[in-house]
Amino acid sequence: MKALTRRISATKRDSRGFSLVELIIVIAIMAVLVAVLAPQFIKYVENSRIQKDESAAAEVLRAVQIAIADETIYNDIPTTGTTVVVAGGGPPTSDVAALQTELATSIGTVPAFSSKKHQAPGDDVYTINVTVGVGGTVTGAWG
Repeated sequence: MKALTRRISATKRDSRGFSLVELIIVIAIMAVLVAVLAPQFIKYVENSRIQKDESAAAEVLRAVQIAIADETIYNDIPTTGTTVVVAGGGPPTSDVAALQTELATSIGTVPAFSSKKHQAPGDDVYTINVTVGVGGTVTGAWG
């Protein structure tokens, strides 16, 4: 009978759960992991935003190159060239109406830029300046 009593009391004692010290150790380990991994996660998110913004800029450059391949649009561009301005979250604008119409049709609006690298300080909109020069050369720069 004593052996049975010992076995029952030992079973009850073992099923109490975690001690306070064990819980504190687990919480401390989790805090260290969060402290180490959080900056890496934030860096990863910002890099993905930069890639998204640069992809949008590259899409605009390609759309301009395709648009000026059309002879009627190319002939409308002045000999001094023209500039296409694209603000994130808006449609492209240009002095050449045919080019602006073609870009609005082909790409519509450009997504808002979300990376810190491609936003003006204190502003949530940044622009891409695409210059179409003599001979159909197309260059782009963050403005």
